[in-house]
Amino acid sequence: MRNIEYRIWNMEWLRPNSRFQIPDSKQGFSLFEAIVATAVFAFVVSSVLGVYVSVLQLDSKTRSQRAVTQNARFIMEFLAKEIRNGDIDYAAYPGGIASVTNEIYIKNQMNEAERIYLDSQRLMLTKLAGTTALNSSSTLVANVAFYVSPNTNPLTTTRPPTVNQQPSVTIVLELVSNYGKKDTDKAKINMQSTFTVRAYPSRLP
Repeated sequence: MRNIEYRIWNMEWLRPNSRFQIPDSKQGFSLFEAIVATAVFAFVVSSVLGVYVSVLQLDSKTRSQRAVTQNARFIMEFLAKEIRNGDIDYAAYPGGIASVTNEIYIKNQMNEAERIYLDSQRLMLTKLAGTTALNSSSTLVANVAFYVSPNTNPLTTTRPPTVNQQPSVTIVLELVSNYGKKDTDKAKINMQSTFTVRAYPSRLP
């Protein structure tokens, strides 16, 4: 009997007029709630995309700066070694006069003739009938100039010498990165260094 009364009481709250009713689960969001939820979602998505784009731009800029810095360092170190340990090949210049141009003629420490010149934004090295680029594909040489001083060979064995000066070369180099399509992704570096030839040939008394 008690079980029957418990079941009747337990089903009492399911009646429509009962004080205990299940809320209407079919009721959806209101228009205002939907608009607020959409706005919040759009704000979160736009913030995430903004951060993602900023990270990509920063990565591209960093790669560009690293590329131009590494290429500029390599080119300057190579030219410094070739000039200091070699000699200026004045005889290769027209009339034996080294004018200010975007190319230089050197005799390296193995007495091999080298020509370093600018060709279509690439710094080229020609030696022993072979040609190679000194800058990588990630960078472009916007400008290079070689200032040879003096412009005539002072290391002659004649007396008195025409110029009493040790040959030196001032190099002006400008590199730009070859990464990305936007100007904001580009990086540029300008360098200038002077290197002196260490060759001291004997002179006639």
